[in-house]
Amino acid sequence: MCGICGFTGFSDDGLLASMVDVLRHRGPDDRGTWSDGYVSLGHARLSIIDLSPQGRQPLSNENGEIWITYNGEVYNYQGLRADLSRHTFSSRTDTEVLVHAYEEYGLPFLDRLRGMYAFALWDAREKRLILARDPIGKKPLYYYHDGTTLLFASEIKAIVAAFSSLGIDKVLDREALCGYLRNQYIPGDRTLIAGIHRLPPACIMVFSPETGALSLSRYWTLREGREEGDEAALASRLRAILEEATRLRMIADVPIGAFLSGGIDSSAITAIACREVDYGFHTFTAGFGPAVSEFAFAEEVSRHLGTIHHEVDIGPGDVLRELPSITWHFDEPIGDAAVIANFFLAREARKNVKVVLAGEGSDELFGGYPSYRHGVRWSPWFSLPRFLRRGLDRAISLAPWSGDPFHNRIPVYMHYLGQESLEAAQTYAWRITGITDDELRWLGNGGCADARTQPRMPLGFQDPLNRILALDCLNHLPDLYLMKADKATMAHSVEERVPTLDRDLVEFAFRIPSSLKIRGGVEKYIWRRVVRDLLPRSILERPKQGFGVPYLTWVRGDLREAISQALYDSTFARKALPSGNFTKVLQGFERAGSNRPALIAWNLFALEIWASCFGLDLA
Repeated sequence: MCGICGFTGFSDDGLLASMVDVLRHRGPDDRGTWSDGYVSLGHARLSIIDLSPQGRQPLSNENGEIWITYNGEVYNYQGLRADLSRHTFSSRTDTEVLVHAYEEYGLPFLDRLRGMYAFALWDAREKRLILARDPIGKKPLYYYHDGTTLLFASEIKAIVAAFSSLGIDKVLDREALCGYLRNQYIPGDRTLIAGIHRLPPACIMVFSPETGALSLSRYWTLREGREEGDEAALASRLRAILEEATRLRMIADVPIGAFLSGGIDSSAITAIACREVDYGFHTFTAGFGPAVSEFAFAEEVSRHLGTIHHEVDIGPGDVLRELPSITWHFDEPIGDAAVIANFFLAREARKNVKVVLAGEGSDELFGGYPSYRHGVRWSPWFSLPRFLRRGLDRAISLAPWSGDPFHNRIPVYMHYLGQESLEAAQTYAWRITGITDDELRWLGNGGCADARTQPRMPLGFQDPLNRILALDCLNHLPDLYLMKADKATMAHSVEERVPTLDRDLVEFAFRIPSSLKIRGGVEKYIWRRVVRDLLPRSILERPKQGFGVPYLTWVRGDLREAISQALYDSTFARKALPSGNFTKVLQGFERAGSNRPALIAWNLFALEIWASCFGLDLA
């Protein structure tokens, strides 16, 4: 796991070194740069496989015609290497396997990879730079392209660091700002810095420094299928894939631990992983005081599996002190406060291990959220004529209390039925944690309320449950959850591996009938069956609870004064929401009742901290 960066069209050793410096938290073990006048590549190394100097990057093939700077792990690299016997290897790394696999197979070599990755590969023979990102989007990659020059990096801040040297203005992307205000995070391929984009998951970008030509294409697509077999056979095959995916992610030349919430996902993965090691296996759990803690469940699993367990108790004072640092590492406003748990967990984990396993993804594959059950229940509604839903949506917005966060809790949820499709309704269900369109108008920003950003849509899906699961796998999962996990762990030089999002497991999940995902009101039915022999019964039967962060309680209590002061003194948030109703929110967000005012206050507080951290203003 590492930080990568670079640019095309010119050479500047000082600029390249400064970009690597910004990424040193991602790779403190070594650093390297390389340039040939066409392309400059930078690398900050976190040594996980082959800790020797032979693993240093950027790395080339035998004759120096192919160069790569690479972030990630390809877990099947040993099998791939066996098929590349005619090539000469100078290291034991998976990085070098990628270089020779590209030589051997060309761009289709990506179809052979099983892992998480983002890389930049320079082919001096073809004079082309190739950027690629893994199918699910576990590893981030950002780029800026002005028609001639291409800048790229693992994090936004490394590209921003190059702007001043190149005379590029740092300007706010207003459409991305609307995305944040409406969603609590920035969905899609834009970022809050104009011109800086995310490379989408499962995509290849090919750029010619000579002509300036740039192309973007997908090399993998999520598809719905049908796996033959009864429930027992499907469960057996799923268990085999899960065990293999976990074993592959135990390949490392450093110790591995796990984030352990005490839920079925992280607990099952930890149970499988413990069988693969001959050392004390460390596990880590976060809590937020006695009222919001999973310590008891995690301790039970730890005792059951015999792990060396660590607890991290996080208080509002810790959060307030670290919020600017978390924001800087996150690159974006911390609307979704769950990143806070990841940040503190990773800091504790780094005292003992460099690599942790985590359980993200099974909810999006097997129907683990109540919103999925509700979506299936309401799916026939979205077959009715659209004009009915549009009429309902307009009627809700015209109600006298519309947009007033102190009185509009029920209308916020009713807007779900006013959406134009099942996919749009599912997208809206996630957006309820942001500022709704009615609330944006009430706060004086009708422009954002009228914005319509389109999510990445799954193609060819027919089953209603699979449609909304695939929608989240293509959008919410990579743009929020995986990005959050990467930035929080890499802030402390920790690599997170996610067995449940193995490519083979993801593809198999969408060949399992949806009737085995949610059955009789039981979410993740087949997943629970697959892992039931690994865990105590009390863990299997407990209600779902992730690393929840009680930020709304803090907003009304311990953080109230800090948030009030920041927003009263605000320049950025007030310009984004210029209505006099902004002050009404500030004067009453701590009151009991609806969560909406407190939620809005948190989102704006996070935005204000981000604007200060990154030096952005809203002219």
